[in-house]
Amino acid sequence: MTDNVVDLATEAQKRGKFNLADTIKGRGFPEKSVDVYLDASSAYELEELNRVMNDETDPTKLAVLEEQAAELKKKIVDSRLTFHMRGVSQHSVEYVTEEADKLYPDLSDGVEDPNWIRHYLAALVAKNIYKVTDAEGNEDESKFTTEEILELRGALPIDAWSILVDTMQKLTLASSYFDAITDAGFLPKS
Repeated sequence: MTDNVVDLATEAQKRGKFNLADTIKGRGFPEKSVDVYLDASSAYELEELNRVMNDETDPTKLAVLEEQAAELKKKIVDSRLTFHMRGVSQHSVEYVTEEADKLYPDLSDGVEDPNWIRHYLAALVAKNIYKVTDAEGNEDESKFTTEEILELRGALPIDAWSILVDTMQKLTLASSYFDAITDAGFLPKS
């Protein structure tokens, strides 16, 4: 029995092997889910209705306006899409940069082609999105292309696009946040 225990202890102390590529693939990148609302028309109507409600003193008229406001709020909530996003590697950022450089070189006067930044942002947003959920809980786990995201950019309310770009930037730059809180010895900075 003692030999069996010694064998088990010896086996447990052996160093194992692992595949570095498999270990780091898809790991360590921050994730965040953000809601965007597509019904900008109802949002505008609700904003206008709120102004009218703030000035209304007649309780009967106010009750009717509140009912209209509740209907508009429901329409807005029903237009929600939740974008589930994950940061990407430096390799992905470099790939997107090289792709944008090839497609949209600087103009003859040395000025950056305005399509460069549109392509760059759309490509990185596409790489960050791993799932989209609608208000009913239906999911789309497609791998989005740059072209699809450019089309989405043209259809989204401007503030919704800004939310996606802002989230992508925060998630993509998260590795620099990590560098800022650790030293070269991989210990927390004090």
